[in-house]
Amino acid sequence: MFSRVLFLALLLCLMLLTPLAGALVPLGAGGNTHIKNAFSVDDPAKTYIIYGNLENASDTAYFRYSLNTGDNLDLSLMVVGPQDPVPNMVILIPGITGTITNVSAGVETPAGYDTLLVTGHAPAMAEYEPFTPAAIYKVATYSEDVRNPGVYYVAIVSQKNGTHYSLSSGYKKEFSLIEWVLIPVSTINTRLWEDQPVLTILAPFFALIILGIIVIARREQRKGSRPGPVFWLATVAGLMYLGGAAMTTIQMFRVFQNTGIPPAAAITIIFAAVPVMLGIFTLRLARRPVPYSFRDRISLLLIGMLGLVFWAGLIIGPVCALISALVPARIQDTP
Repeated sequence: MFSRVLFLALLLCLMLLTPLAGALVPLGAGGNTHIKNAFSVDDPAKTYIIYGNLENASDTAYFRYSLNTGDNLDLSLMVVGPQDPVPNMVILIPGITGTITNVSAGVETPAGYDTLLVTGHAPAMAEYEPFTPAAIYKVATYSEDVRNPGVYYVAIVSQKNGTHYSLSSGYKKEFSLIEWVLIPVSTINTRLWEDQPVLTILAPFFALIILGIIVIARREQRKGSRPGPVFWLATVAGLMYLGGAAMTTIQMFRVFQNTGIPPAAAITIIFAAVPVMLGIFTLRLARRPVPYSFRDRISLLLIGMLGLVFWAGLIIGPVCALISALVPARIQDTP
Protein backbone atom coordinates (compact mmCIF):
# COMPACT_ATOMS: atom_id res chain seq x y z
CA MET A 1 0.00 0.00 0.00
CA PHE A 2 2.74 2.46 0.97
CA SER A 3 4.69 1.77 -2.21
CA ARG A 4 1.66 2.35 -4.41
CA VAL A 5 0.83 5.66 -2.79
CA LEU A 6 4.43 6.83 -2.91
CA PHE A 7 4.61 5.87 -6.56
CA LEU A 8 1.47 7.90 -7.26
CA ALA A 9 3.00 10.83 -5.39
CA LEU A 10 6.12 10.57 -7.54
CA LEU A 11 3.99 10.58 -10.70
CA LEU A 12 2.19 13.64 -9.37
CA CYS A 13 5.56 15.29 -8.85
CA LEU A 14 6.50 14.67 -12.47
CA MET A 15 3.15 16.00 -13.67
CA LEU A 16 3.84 19.23 -11.80
CA LEU A 17 7.12 19.92 -13.57
CA THR A 18 5.42 22.00 -16.27
CA PRO A 19 3.39 24.37 -14.05
CA LEU A 20 6.28 24.71 -11.60
CA ALA A 21 8.17 26.53 -14.34
CA GLY A 22 6.17 29.64 -13.45
CA ALA A 23 7.88 30.09 -10.10
CA LEU A 24 10.59 32.69 -9.49
CA VAL A 25 13.96 32.28 -7.80
CA PRO A 26 13.91 34.52 -4.67
CA LEU A 27 16.91 36.66 -3.71
CA GLY A 28 17.64 39.26 -1.05
CA ALA A 29 19.39 42.54 -1.81
CA GLY A 30 21.33 44.81 0.53
CA GLY A 31 24.25 47.21 0.51
CA ASN A 32 23.40 48.36 -3.02
CA THR A 33 22.66 52.01 -2.27
CA HIS A 34 25.37 53.26 -4.66
CA ILE A 35 25.81 52.43 -8.31
CA LYS A 36 29.34 51.09 -7.72
CA ASN A 37 27.81 48.55 -5.32
CA ALA A 38 24.88 47.68 -7.57
CA PHE A 39 23.37 44.22 -7.01
CA SER A 40 24.50 42.18 -10.01
CA VAL A 41 21.97 39.82 -11.58
CA ASP A 42 24.22 37.10 -12.99
CA ASP A 43 21.75 35.75 -15.56
CA PRO A 44 19.41 38.54 -16.77
CA ALA A 45 17.31 36.02 -18.71
CA LYS A 46 16.57 33.83 -15.69
CA THR A 47 13.48 34.65 -13.65
CA TYR A 48 14.44 36.15 -10.29
CA ILE A 49 12.51 38.07 -7.67
CA ILE A 50 14.65 40.31 -5.47
CA TYR A 51 13.38 41.67 -2.16
CA GLY A 52 14.61 44.96 -0.73
CA ASN A 53 13.77 47.92 1.46
CA LEU A 54 14.37 51.66 1.17
CA GLU A 55 14.61 52.88 4.76
CA ASN A 56 14.60 56.59 3.84
CA ALA A 57 13.12 58.63 1.02
CA SER A 58 16.65 59.71 0.09
CA ASP A 59 17.80 56.10 -0.45
CA THR A 60 18.24 54.48 -3.86
CA ALA A 61 18.76 50.80 -4.65
CA TYR A 62 20.76 49.84 -7.75
CA PHE A 63 20.71 46.66 -9.84
CA ARG A 64 23.09 45.69 -12.63
CA TYR A 65 22.33 43.70 -15.79
CA SER A 66 24.81 42.82 -18.54
CA LEU A 67 22.83 42.54 -21.77
CA ASN A 68 23.54 41.76 -25.42
CA THR A 69 21.72 42.84 -28.56
CA GLY A 70 18.46 40.92 -28.86
CA ASP A 71 18.15 40.21 -25.13
CA ASN A 72 14.99 41.31 -23.37
CA LEU A 73 15.00 43.42 -20.23
CA ASP A 74 11.76 42.41 -18.54
CA LEU A 75 11.03 43.98 -15.14
CA SER A 76 8.16 44.16 -12.68
CA LEU A 77 8.18 46.29 -9.52
CA MET A 78 5.94 45.24 -6.61
CA VAL A 79 5.06 46.23 -3.05
CA VAL A 80 3.72 44.36 -0.02
CA GLY A 81 0.22 45.84 0.20
CA PRO A 82 -2.21 48.29 -1.46
CA GLN A 83 -1.54 51.04 1.10
CA ASP A 84 2.27 50.75 1.01
CA PRO A 85 4.53 53.49 -0.39
CA VAL A 86 4.80 53.21 -4.18
CA PRO A 87 8.37 53.34 -5.59
CA ASN A 88 9.52 54.24 -9.09
CA MET A 89 12.04 52.61 -11.44
CA VAL A 90 14.76 54.45 -13.30
CA ILE A 91 16.30 52.53 -16.20
CA LEU A 92 19.88 53.57 -17.01
CA ILE A 93 20.55 52.68 -20.64
CA PRO A 94 24.04 52.78 -22.21
CA GLY A 95 23.89 55.13 -25.17
CA ILE A 96 25.62 58.04 -26.80
CA THR A 97 23.38 60.98 -25.93
CA GLY A 98 23.57 60.88 -22.14
CA THR A 99 20.06 62.30 -21.94
CA ILE A 100 18.60 62.66 -18.45
CA THR A 101 14.81 63.00 -18.43
CA ASN A 102 12.62 63.65 -15.36
CA VAL A 103 14.79 61.58 -13.06
CA SER A 104 15.12 61.93 -9.30
CA ALA A 105 18.14 63.99 -8.34
CA GLY A 106 19.25 61.17 -6.05
CA VAL A 107 19.99 58.76 -8.90
CA GLU A 108 23.67 58.39 -9.81
CA THR A 109 23.95 58.41 -13.60
CA PRO A 110 27.27 57.49 -15.29
CA ALA A 111 28.45 59.49 -18.28
CA GLY A 112 27.10 58.28 -21.60
CA TYR A 113 23.89 56.82 -20.18
CA ASP A 114 20.33 57.64 -21.18
CA THR A 115 17.73 57.46 -18.44
CA LEU A 116 14.11 56.45 -18.47
CA LEU A 117 11.73 57.00 -15.56
CA VAL A 118 9.06 54.34 -15.08
CA THR A 119 6.54 55.79 -12.66
CA GLY A 120 4.90 53.50 -10.14
CA HIS A 121 1.14 53.58 -9.65
CA ALA A 122 -0.89 52.41 -6.67
CA PRO A 123 -2.07 48.85 -7.37
CA ALA A 124 -5.75 48.38 -8.14
CA MET A 125 -5.82 44.69 -7.20
CA ALA A 126 -3.59 41.84 -6.06
CA GLU A 127 -2.42 38.82 -8.03
CA TYR A 128 -2.11 35.42 -6.35
CA GLU A 129 1.28 33.68 -6.18
CA PRO A 130 0.48 29.98 -5.66
CA PHE A 131 3.83 28.28 -4.99
CA THR A 132 4.68 30.19 -1.83
CA PRO A 133 1.26 31.77 -1.26
CA ALA A 134 1.46 35.54 -1.42
CA ALA A 135 -0.45 38.55 -2.70
CA ILE A 136 1.44 40.37 -5.45
CA TYR A 137 0.82 44.09 -5.89
CA LYS A 138 2.45 45.31 -9.11
CA VAL A 139 3.11 49.04 -9.30
CA ALA A 140 5.29 49.29 -12.45
CA THR A 141 6.44 47.14 -15.38
CA TYR A 142 9.03 47.55 -18.12
CA SER A 143 9.89 45.33 -21.08
CA GLU A 144 12.17 46.19 -23.97
CA ASP A 145 14.37 44.38 -26.46
CA VAL A 146 17.98 45.47 -26.13
CA ARG A 147 19.38 47.48 -29.04
CA ASN A 148 22.49 48.84 -27.37
CA PRO A 149 24.53 46.05 -25.74
CA GLY A 150 26.30 46.80 -22.47
CA VAL A 151 25.69 47.17 -18.76
CA TYR A 152 22.21 48.37 -17.83
CA TYR A 153 21.31 49.67 -14.39
CA VAL A 154 17.93 49.79 -12.68
CA ALA A 155 17.47 52.24 -9.81
CA ILE A 156 14.58 51.97 -7.35
CA VAL A 157 13.55 55.26 -5.73
CA SER A 158 10.71 56.36 -3.47
CA GLN A 159 9.39 59.61 -2.06
CA LYS A 160 8.50 58.03 1.29
CA ASN A 161 10.37 56.31 4.10
CA GLY A 162 10.10 52.59 4.75
CA THR A 163 9.38 51.43 1.21
CA HIS A 164 9.36 47.63 0.92
CA TYR A 165 9.69 46.57 -2.71
CA SER A 166 10.37 43.50 -4.80
CA LEU A 167 11.81 43.50 -8.31
CA SER A 168 11.27 40.58 -10.68
CA SER A 169 13.24 40.14 -13.88
CA GLY A 170 13.87 37.62 -16.62
CA TYR A 171 11.82 35.27 -18.76
CA LYS A 172 13.56 31.86 -18.49
CA LYS A 173 11.69 29.80 -15.89
CA GLU A 174 14.30 27.55 -14.31
CA PHE A 175 15.77 26.54 -10.95
CA SER A 176 18.98 24.88 -9.90
CA LEU A 177 18.63 21.96 -7.49
CA ILE A 178 19.99 24.01 -4.58
CA GLU A 179 17.69 26.95 -5.36
CA TRP A 180 14.68 24.64 -5.39
CA VAL A 181 15.54 22.85 -2.13
CA LEU A 182 16.20 26.14 -0.31
CA ILE A 183 12.84 27.69 -1.25
CA PRO A 184 11.38 27.05 2.25
CA VAL A 185 14.17 29.11 3.83
CA SER A 186 13.75 31.86 1.24
CA THR A 187 10.00 31.88 1.89
CA ILE A 188 10.53 32.56 5.60
CA ASN A 189 12.78 35.50 4.65
CA THR A 190 10.03 36.77 2.35
CA ARG A 191 7.49 36.61 5.17
CA LEU A 192 9.83 38.63 7.36
CA TRP A 193 10.22 41.14 4.51
CA GLU A 194 6.41 41.42 4.55
CA ASP A 195 6.71 42.43 8.24
CA GLN A 196 5.04 39.26 9.50
CA PRO A 197 6.19 38.44 13.06
CA VAL A 198 8.46 35.42 13.18
CA LEU A 199 6.19 33.86 15.83
CA THR A 200 3.22 34.11 13.47
CA ILE A 201 5.21 32.47 10.68
CA LEU A 202 6.61 29.52 12.65
CA ALA A 203 4.00 28.99 15.40
CA PRO A 204 1.94 26.41 13.43
CA PHE A 205 5.08 24.42 12.64
CA PHE A 206 6.44 24.18 16.18
CA ALA A 207 3.03 23.89 17.85
CA LEU A 208 2.14 20.82 15.81
CA ILE A 209 5.54 19.21 16.41
CA ILE A 210 5.49 19.79 20.18
CA LEU A 211 1.89 18.65 20.55
CA GLY A 212 2.56 15.58 18.40
CA ILE A 213 5.65 14.56 20.38
CA ILE A 214 3.75 14.89 23.69
CA VAL A 215 0.83 12.77 22.44
CA ILE A 216 3.06 10.10 20.89
CA ALA A 217 5.41 9.94 23.90
CA ARG A 218 2.47 9.40 26.23
CA ARG A 219 1.09 6.70 23.95
CA GLU A 220 4.41 4.84 23.95
CA GLN A 221 4.67 5.23 27.72
CA ARG A 222 1.23 3.67 28.21
CA LYS A 223 2.30 0.77 26.00
CA GLY A 224 5.44 0.32 28.09
CA SER A 225 7.65 0.58 25.01
CA ARG A 226 10.99 2.38 24.74
CA PRO A 227 11.35 3.36 21.06
CA GLY A 228 14.84 3.90 19.67
CA PRO A 229 16.37 6.70 17.57
CA VAL A 230 14.92 5.56 14.24
CA PHE A 231 11.40 5.69 15.61
CA TRP A 232 11.89 9.25 16.81
CA LEU A 233 13.68 10.38 13.65
CA ALA A 234 10.80 9.13 11.48
CA THR A 235 8.21 10.48 13.92
CA VAL A 236 9.75 13.96 14.00
CA ALA A 237 10.03 13.90 10.20
CA GLY A 238 6.33 13.10 9.88
CA LEU A 239 5.33 15.81 12.36
CA MET A 240 7.53 18.35 10.54
CA TYR A 241 5.81 17.50 7.26
CA LEU A 242 2.44 18.15 8.90
CA GLY A 243 3.73 21.35 10.53
CA GLY A 244 5.05 22.70 7.24
CA ALA A 245 1.72 21.93 5.57
CA ALA A 246 -0.05 23.83 8.36
CA MET A 247 2.20 26.87 7.69
CA THR A 248 1.38 26.78 3.97
CA THR A 249 -2.36 26.41 4.60
CA ILE A 250 -2.52 29.30 7.06
CA GLN A 251 -0.58 31.56 4.69
CA MET A 252 -2.89 30.56 1.83
CA PHE A 253 -6.02 31.56 3.74
CA ARG A 254 -4.32 34.75 4.85
CA VAL A 255 -3.68 35.71 1.22
CA PHE A 256 -7.24 34.81 0.19
CA GLN A 257 -8.39 37.82 2.23
CA ASN A 258 -6.72 40.05 -0.38
CA THR A 259 -7.03 38.05 -3.60
CA GLY A 260 -10.14 35.92 -3.20
CA ILE A 261 -9.87 32.24 -4.13
CA PRO A 262 -8.33 32.02 -7.61
CA PRO A 263 -7.97 28.83 -9.70
CA ALA A 264 -4.21 28.88 -9.06
CA ALA A 265 -4.97 28.03 -5.43
CA ALA A 266 -5.15 24.41 -6.62
CA ILE A 267 -1.35 24.45 -6.88
CA THR A 268 -1.03 25.65 -3.28
CA ILE A 269 -3.42 22.95 -2.12
CA ILE A 270 -1.24 20.32 -3.80
CA PHE A 271 1.86 21.70 -2.07
CA ALA A 272 0.02 21.41 1.25
CA ALA A 273 -1.77 18.09 0.64
CA VAL A 274 1.26 16.10 -0.51
CA PRO A 275 3.28 16.85 2.66
CA VAL A 276 0.23 15.91 4.76
CA MET A 277 -0.01 12.59 2.95
CA LEU A 278 3.71 11.95 3.27
CA GLY A 279 3.68 12.97 6.93
CA ILE A 280 0.89 10.52 7.78
CA PHE A 281 2.69 7.70 5.94
CA THR A 282 5.91 8.52 7.81
CA LEU A 283 4.16 8.38 11.19
CA ARG A 284 2.69 5.00 10.28
CA LEU A 285 6.06 3.70 9.13
CA ALA A 286 7.66 4.86 12.38
CA ARG A 287 5.44 2.46 14.34
CA ARG A 288 6.61 -0.61 12.43
CA PRO A 289 8.82 -3.16 14.20
CA VAL A 290 12.56 -2.55 14.05
CA PRO A 291 14.86 -3.24 12.38
CA TYR A 292 12.99 -1.82 9.40
CA SER A 293 12.63 -3.97 6.31
CA PHE A 294 14.24 -3.09 3.01
CA ARG A 295 10.82 -2.01 1.75
CA ASP A 296 10.36 0.32 4.72
CA ARG A 297 13.78 1.86 4.12
CA ILE A 298 12.99 2.49 0.45
CA SER A 299 9.68 4.06 1.46
CA LEU A 300 11.46 6.42 3.87
CA LEU A 301 14.00 7.35 1.19
CA LEU A 302 11.19 8.19 -1.24
CA ILE A 303 9.39 10.18 1.45
CA GLY A 304 12.58 12.16 2.12
CA MET A 305 13.18 12.91 -1.56
CA LEU A 306 9.57 13.85 -2.24
CA GLY A 307 9.65 16.04 0.84
CA LEU A 308 12.50 18.06 -0.68
CA VAL A 309 10.61 18.33 -3.98
CA PHE A 310 7.41 19.55 -2.32
CA TRP A 311 9.14 21.83 0.22
CA ALA A 312 7.87 19.75 3.14
CA GLY A 313 9.11 20.03 6.71
CA LEU A 314 11.37 23.08 6.22
CA ILE A 315 14.17 20.87 4.83
CA ILE A 316 14.86 19.38 8.29
CA GLY A 317 11.92 16.99 7.99
CA PRO A 318 13.11 15.34 4.76
CA VAL A 319 16.65 15.12 6.19
CA CYS A 320 15.29 13.26 9.25
CA ALA A 321 13.37 10.88 6.96
CA LEU A 322 16.48 10.18 4.89
CA ILE A 323 18.62 9.58 7.98
CA SER A 324 16.02 7.22 9.47
CA ALA A 325 16.21 5.15 6.28
CA LEU A 326 20.00 4.89 6.50
CA VAL A 327 20.52 4.10 10.19
CA PRO A 328 22.26 0.70 10.47
CA ALA A 329 20.00 -2.16 11.54
CA ARG A 330 22.22 -3.00 14.53
CA ILE A 331 21.33 0.25 16.30
CA GLN A 332 17.73 0.70 15.10
CA ASP A 333 16.27 -0.92 18.20
CA THR A 334 18.60 0.79 20.69
CA PRO A 335 16.55 2.98 23.04
